[in-house]
Amino acid sequence: MHGRRAAHRPPRPRLAVAGVAVVLLSGGAGCAVVPTSSSPRAAEENSGRDTLIQPYVRMIATPPRENALPEEIVKGFQAAMASFDDSRLPIARTYLTPSTASRWNPLKETEVYEGKLEPDRSAYPKNATSVTIPLKGRLVATIDPQGRYHAVSGPLDQAFTLVKVQGQWRIDAPPDVRFLSSDDVKRAYRPVDLCYPSATPSPGLVVDRVWVPIEPSRGVPETRVRRLLDGPTDAVRDAVTTAFPSGTDLNQITVEGDTVVVDFTAAIESVQSDRIEAMKAQLAWTLGELAAGRNIEIRVNGEPFRDKGLRFRPGDYARFDPNVLTSSAQIYYMRDGKLQQAQEKEKSGGVPVAGAAGEQDVKFTDPAVSSDYTPRVAAIVNGDGVYVTAMSKGSPWRRVITGKKLTAPSWDRYGQVWTAEPYGLQQTRVWQSDGGPARKVLIPEELATSHVSALRVSRDGARVAVITDEGLGTTVKVGTIVRIGGQAKIDDMQTLVDARDEQKIVNIAWQDAADLLVLSEGKSGQELTTWSVMEGKIDPDAPSKPDTNAKIDSLSAAPGHVLAGEEDGTVLNYSIDKKDWNPVAKDGARTPVYPLG
Repeated sequence: MHGRRAAHRPPRPRLAVAGVAVVLLSGGAGCAVVPTSSSPRAAEENSGRDTLIQPYVRMIATPPRENALPEEIVKGFQAAMASFDDSRLPIARTYLTPSTASRWNPLKETEVYEGKLEPDRSAYPKNATSVTIPLKGRLVATIDPQGRYHAVSGPLDQAFTLVKVQGQWRIDAPPDVRFLSSDDVKRAYRPVDLCYPSATPSPGLVVDRVWVPIEPSRGVPETRVRRLLDGPTDAVRDAVTTAFPSGTDLNQITVEGDTVVVDFTAAIESVQSDRIEAMKAQLAWTLGELAAGRNIEIRVNGEPFRDKGLRFRPGDYARFDPNVLTSSAQIYYMRDGKLQQAQEKEKSGGVPVAGAAGEQDVKFTDPAVSSDYTPRVAAIVNGDGVYVTAMSKGSPWRRVITGKKLTAPSWDRYGQVWTAEPYGLQQTRVWQSDGGPARKVLIPEELATSHVSALRVSRDGARVAVITDEGLGTTVKVGTIVRIGGQAKIDDMQTLVDARDEQKIVNIAWQDAADLLVLSEGKSGQELTTWSVMEGKIDPDAPSKPDTNAKIDSLSAAPGHVLAGEEDGTVLNYSIDKKDWNPVAKDGARTPVYPLG
């Protein structure tokens, strides 16, 4: 059922604190349902039967009590900000002076703190008419109005001025910020991977991850689709489009048997016929696991789309996968100067690939494999450029980018190979080629005036990650790729991993469209971390370095797997499902490669 019905149910309080009461809810297809059992586990088990229902905890804000002390007002205001019943936060505004309440804009920025914010309980005169209460804690992130999460680290020190209004303490002129604890964010926000078609004419979706609050009257699925219709964030806006016509709005999401029915307003019928497939792919991939095992039907104000109906299976849109690869992607590695294709059983050994890359006639290094139906191999040949050959019998090496100090090549999903060329004392150029003459990529000044030692294009083709040194140590930066006609530009460069004393970034590899593996080396040895590039934070559950004495000198990854090449001539494969490293090849095997990344 649509969520508005459930929104009128009286809440069942579980726990009351200053300014807030807590209720466990299950939100699905726009629903906010208070479970009949008081056990959180009961709600989770119920959600397991329906992928559209996901449990979350609802915080019910309460107004200030009469004659509350200044520190109680500050603490109550802080707690009331954690309520998501109404995005305007009407209860939180009751803690403010009337003139301030109408002007306060909590949507401008959200600041996330770790642990608790404790008001300073400094003494003040009983007859005081104005007091200042500092609120202190540790800031760990910010969330901007578009939903972009930015990991930060530093102190949070905010002073609140309170004055008396009709004998009651109220906050005057608070900052235009919403303060939430990390627990509040885990409880009431969800990371959502919005999916948009690339600005190129090729099929494929680009991931744009945002953090959105789940409103009880909407629930998770409706929140995802509404945010999709709002459009991409500034980070990828120039790199993507949307297939949904301007003015399209969502009416509701319901379930009828095995079908998720997504009902839009009439504007959706103006979609161009050649964009319908991309529109369906956007919807299927953004709903993701919420529509698992079901069909999706698009309706218009309750009626069939264009009178004929539009019903489809999400599984039919695998070709739009932002990650391109599946968890069963083919593994390649170097041995005896040849690129070999790994076999299912390690003891059977690898098989040299067809074409020049599977022969020893020419010395080459740093192979990269494309995602073409007949894969192509790009590599540094004879140290004088990037050469390409197809994995087909008799296919020769052909130089596509000339240069003496080029970084290891990287393919994008559109069949273009990329490389960086450090030159001079501290300068870099970036090149790409689709098989024809190399084209210079437009890059920002901060990249052009640094030394780039590695460049990797993300699997969805929308971002580039680089290892760079500006003279203070190695860092990892990520930028957005904007394509206009045949010209590519790298924009919006952001530092992902800062330079640290006595730490060197050894290698990087894309695991999927949103996560980057970073191999670093310091006094304590090597460290392998996985970073969410759209949030700027480390995944604590990601794989760590293999527990061996050998050093890793090469890295590759695919969804669900990590490949590590060790200096002793062993290639290891880490399965995220099994949480274990196992050998893929030994006896001189090096430089493991997955297609792309």
